[in-house]
Amino acid sequence: MAQKEVGSTTLRTKVSNVVKNILVLLISLTLVLGVCEIILRIYNPLGFRIKGDKIILPINKKEIIHHEHGLGKLDKVVVHQRNSLGFRGSEPPADFPRDLTIVTVGGSTTECFDLAEDKTWPHLLGVNLQSDFKRLWLNNAGLSGNSTFGHYILMQDYLVKLKPKVVIFLVGINDLGIRGERDFDQRIHGVNFRSLERFLASAAVYSELATAALNLYRYYFPKSVMINNQNDPQEIDFKNLPIFTVSVLSRSAMIKDHQDHYLRPYKARLERLITICREHDIMPVLLTQPVLYGEDVEETSGVDLSHRLVAQDMDGATAWQVLELYNGVTREVGRERGVLVIDLAREMPKNSGYYYDLMHYTNAGAARLADIVASHLGPVLAQKFPEYYRGSVTPASAIH
Repeated sequence: MAQKEVGSTTLRTKVSNVVKNILVLLISLTLVLGVCEIILRIYNPLGFRIKGDKIILPINKKEIIHHEHGLGKLDKVVVHQRNSLGFRGSEPPADFPRDLTIVTVGGSTTECFDLAEDKTWPHLLGVNLQSDFKRLWLNNAGLSGNSTFGHYILMQDYLVKLKPKVVIFLVGINDLGIRGERDFDQRIHGVNFRSLERFLASAAVYSELATAALNLYRYYFPKSVMINNQNDPQEIDFKNLPIFTVSVLSRSAMIKDHQDHYLRPYKARLERLITICREHDIMPVLLTQPVLYGEDVEETSGVDLSHRLVAQDMDGATAWQVLELYNGVTREVGRERGVLVIDLAREMPKNSGYYYDLMHYTNAGAARLADIVASHLGPVLAQKFPEYYRGSVTPASAIH
């Protein structure tokens, strides 16, 4: 009996010691984490980083895209890569405030997902501008599907902290017929615990330590995936689009619906983007949205897109008139707020060689678009930022 009591006492003692050790370990770990949290709140040596799950950007992500069965308008293999900021382009300069820094913001027509890094229009715009401007850095922050709702979140949670000198907004197509946030926009700031990265991102909203862990995780574990677009659905054979014509009555009703319900909120969102830029000493630039469809026969293919089905219940002529309502608002906001508007919708040729579908650009299209933007933006930058201009004479025709 005595031996059983001694054995029982010994077991309880061992269990008690284990519990005590675990408690000591937990308390010590809590104290260490608490000290680290306090230190990081006072001084964070990791520099600028994404703060939690307010916006999720694909940091250091590399995707290899194969276009194997398309119409030949896209490169067979495309490498799509994002840097440590989550943007397409080179790493930010070490002395960021010193340089002429520019970021392009928009949806898929800005991101140019299916084009190689050196063939997107933002990259080519940077190349064009570098011949006239020194210490110029340009990154592409386009996120497919984003509307002006998502652009504001990107500005508020990220770009105002990065503080580039110029932000270029290509807007319009993703704002058609919306008054509230869309799923595309909500995905970039929604809480999700389905992965370690998303868990850290959610915790990082409250913790500097979690923020540091999140960014170290993203830095040391870049993502690389393979994408095989076996049917290349993004490329469109325009001649195979169904013939479709909207009646005059239906077209008028569609236009009135957008005028009555969607244009005013769109204008308010554009004005909000301009306001947040100017509050943080960032120069905003607006680009209207170009597309292939319109009211005329497309010369290269010979297809009359004005009478083809290009969107739900819309022929090309109707869809163009609706989009032009939003482009008109963009032009109006630019005039009223003194913002440079580059009217791509009117200047970009409606040439099927420039588009692989109804709105996304081929390599040639991206190059043409970059040339148009550079021709208007260059003189303005020369007057606004003369210290970076390589020329001896600042263009007198530039607008502040």
